[in-house]
Amino acid sequence: MEIASPYLWQKGCACKPLIDGMGITHQGRSETVNRALSDFGIEDSFVRAAVRFKEHYNYDIGSSAADRATKDTAHQAVKYIEERLSNADSDEARNDRESLDRMLVELDGCEIRTAQLYPIEGTTETTPVYKNPKKAKEIRFRDVRVGFVRPVDSSSKIYVGKMDSYEQVVDQLHQAAVLIGMTESTTVVGVADGGIGLSDELKRQFSNMQFILDKSHLKGHFYETAEELKISREERPKWVNPLIQTISKGGVAEVKKKLENEYSSNLNERLRRLIGYLERFQDALNYDVFKADGYPIGSGEIESAHKSIPQKRLKIPGASWHPDSIDPMLALRILRADDWWDDFWNQRTEELLAA
Repeated sequence: MEIASPYLWQKGCACKPLIDGMGITHQGRSETVNRALSDFGIEDSFVRAAVRFKEHYNYDIGSSAADRATKDTAHQAVKYIEERLSNADSDEARNDRESLDRMLVELDGCEIRTAQLYPIEGTTETTPVYKNPKKAKEIRFRDVRVGFVRPVDSSSKIYVGKMDSYEQVVDQLHQAAVLIGMTESTTVVGVADGGIGLSDELKRQFSNMQFILDKSHLKGHFYETAEELKISREERPKWVNPLIQTISKGGVAEVKKKLENEYSSNLNERLRRLIGYLERFQDALNYDVFKADGYPIGSGEIESAHKSIPQKRLKIPGASWHPDSIDPMLALRILRADDWWDDFWNQRTEELLAA
């Protein structure tokens, strides 16, 4: 709505009620409007968010306004998540929760399309309207990593995620684990693929970690090796499945020995890499025992989360993001997934009232 902003004056004092009492400035927005725009902006494109805002509130607002409101809120979401996780290890927080005996950790990545503009060296061309120097657009796909922690016997999760190194994302996972009750005696089960450095970082930051290599990724390596060995498509399952069954029953050494014998007469590079892969993850492949203990042997849970958290918004058709926007937008998506949405807005309101 548009209203006249009164200026109240009395000798010795003056005030503007809309600004002083409600915090609304010229072309500003109330927290209720900011929340609605952010709510729409993290689910749909900013163009669609503006359309939905009009459908619900019968007021026209431009897509650029939806963009600004959502991204401003998103930067606040980053700070909120960081503060909430960093406070997990306080004495007060520890006293308020029960310790867990067993905990599950999963982590996986996906690629998000980014775009940045760079000056073109040596050009005198300008844009047609504002006559600014023309720039070149660089498109890159960057890794966004999302993980979760939860009790082994519960479906309630805490998600974290960043476009950052394994070290930084696993650090957030560790904080989230402490937040829900991890102690020095908690058995932590980590399920992930064989990304270089991932299992090492999980084991480094979680002292009681039992790492489980995602079984489907292991099978994928075997099928790729079978293709390199020129085994026909029809015969590949007959070669792969018995080896995977033997590994699942604890026969990693037996399979490794068989592959080494084959390599001695066929110096295939892909076969050599598979042998090294089994050596590297030999303590993470005892799938029958893991299943008997109630642990998952695949990372499908976090792969599904990637579809619903980052990809649903950040990978809509045609979308390209500035790299600086990815972590804030992801933080807003994680707030919703962690069921911290209301807490976040309640804190913002309290801070505004206290200001």
